[in-house]
Amino acid sequence: MKLVLTLLAIAASALSAPALAQEAVMSSWSKGDNASLRLIAGATAASGKQRVGIEIALASGYKTYWRSPGDFGVPPVFDWSGSDNVGGLDVRWPAPERFPDGAGYSLGYVGEVVIPVSVQPVDPAKPVMLVLKLDYAVCEKICIPTKGEARLWLEPGVTSVTSPRLEQFEARVPVRAKLGEHKDMLSIAEARLDETSPVPGLKFVLRTPPDGKVEDVFVEGPGMWSFGKAMLFPQADGTILAKVRLKDRPKGASGPTPFIVTLRGSPNAVETRLELDIPAAKP
Repeated sequence: MKLVLTLLAIAASALSAPALAQEAVMSSWSKGDNASLRLIAGATAASGKQRVGIEIALASGYKTYWRSPGDFGVPPVFDWSGSDNVGGLDVRWPAPERFPDGAGYSLGYVGEVVIPVSVQPVDPAKPVMLVLKLDYAVCEKICIPTKGEARLWLEPGVTSVTSPRLEQFEARVPVRAKLGEHKDMLSIAEARLDETSPVPGLKFVLRTPPDGKVEDVFVEGPGMWSFGKAMLFPQADGTILAKVRLKDRPKGASGPTPFIVTLRGSPNAVETRLELDIPAAKP
């Protein structure tokens, strides 16, 4: 009888192991209006940082927004203040999509997204309790503000679990590249003001590797800068000329100004940080 009970206990333990393992690397879903979110974890990075993802699942036809939401969107607001043993967090954004929104365009994600986060523990020998409160917007035709809260316990040491969902969206995070030509990736060879256009804007000379493709260009500036949809013009020398109209800027903004330019396309998205000398706005 004891042998039977022992074998039953071992079998029950084996059957529950996958569920326990799954529970250890993802939180419960936090349901909001037409969207749900949870935290998922992947294998520990070589740097020792914990790899985590904020997974957002949207109802059919709904979308949510990027860090720079475009003409009408609302960026998500993260609150990690309830976390324990967290020394630093780095939110890494997958390249967004551009979609029509009213009389303009917004930038974000349709259907689903996993936003990767790198977590640096204060003490790597102790567990991390990650607590996220997220305010975000989900939109079909009308935007609805919603909230979600998720908690994830991360054991200390190296975690070797795999998370295909997290890895899928990590691959969509733009690679950082300096201004200049790069052989194996999309690149911004030149960046300058577009002085030939009657409408103020920026002009970029883009290069692609063989079989590469530029799908869109997103420009971000410090504060309330707003840019139009890029116009792409293939050139005879194989480069692509991208013109981006300046729609609005902070009052009085001029002089050396930092910008983040994201190229969406293949073989992978690229992010370049550069500085341009912006003349004062005409009265």
